[in-house]
Amino acid sequence: MSVADAAERLQVTPRQVARLANRGELTVARTVGGVLLLDGASVHRRAQARPHRGRPLSAAAAWAALALLSDESVDWVDPPVLSRLRARLRRSSAEEVAWLVRRRMARVKRMQGWGDNTGLLATGTSVLADPYWGELFGLATVHRDDFEGYVAEDRVESTARDLGLIEAPRGEYYLRVVPTEARWPVDEIYIATVAVDLMESLDTREAAAGHRVLTQLLGQVS
Repeated sequence: MSVADAAERLQVTPRQVARLANRGELTVARTVGGVLLLDGASVHRRAQARPHRGRPLSAAAAWAALALLSDESVDWVDPPVLSRLRARLRRSSAEEVAWLVRRRMARVKRMQGWGDNTGLLATGTSVLADPYWGELFGLATVHRDDFEGYVAEDRVESTARDLGLIEAPRGEYYLRVVPTEARWPVDEIYIATVAVDLMESLDTREAAAGHRVLTQLLGQVS
């Protein structure tokens, strides 16, 4: 997708699209003669994350919010921050949460590989290979050729080396890179994270399932 087409889809200027690509918020498929061509799916995901009131949370707060929604412990932010997060989550919709936690990853890398996915924390549709997750989200258990997962920023190079991954615009590995400042150990799959990532899916059933589960989790925030 061209920068001009992406700008029209996102209702922003071409310069803003270029900035989003430079920050890793849009995936660059390739560069031809100095002209950016963007991954259409990443533009769609960005369009789905409509801006809401307030600034997105910091990476650390975003992961704390996802942990709280998943009823998991949080030890990387202070208690006052957790208290404010709970209050904010209680008055937020699923769409607002998706906007708030958008800085949970620093960038996205598309890669091609020939190994397994050891070292990557599965998310989105990649968890659906496990019947537990399929039942939880009301979706069929599927085994896909592509893989979507999180990896810590300081482990990207070593993980790529271990798995034999190379950058490729149409690679089957979709790596969501967790920034170092998140202070989250990237060690556990959170239900809320999977829900938010499914909401970005191009498949309407998967997106609806993510929205439904995230809405349920919001209703349980104490």
